[in-house]
Amino acid sequence: MLIASCVTRGCAPVVVDTACEWVKPIYLTDHDIDVLDKQTKKDILAHNKAWQANCQQPTDRAAK
Repeated sequence: MLIASCVTRGCAPVVVDTACEWVKPIYLTDHDIDVLDKQTKKDILAHNKAWQANCQQPTDRAAK
């Protein structure tokens, strides 16, 4: 039904990415750094870098 209605009206599905509204960087304490294994630290770093590349708003200094 959904496919048929899009075909007749010529619509395309719209995907709205709302991840930046609820995904935030992960902050670690000194204790976290001491007890987490190397792979978990790498995963957190990858998450934070992905967030920074995709979600962080540019500052006035970066916009110049």
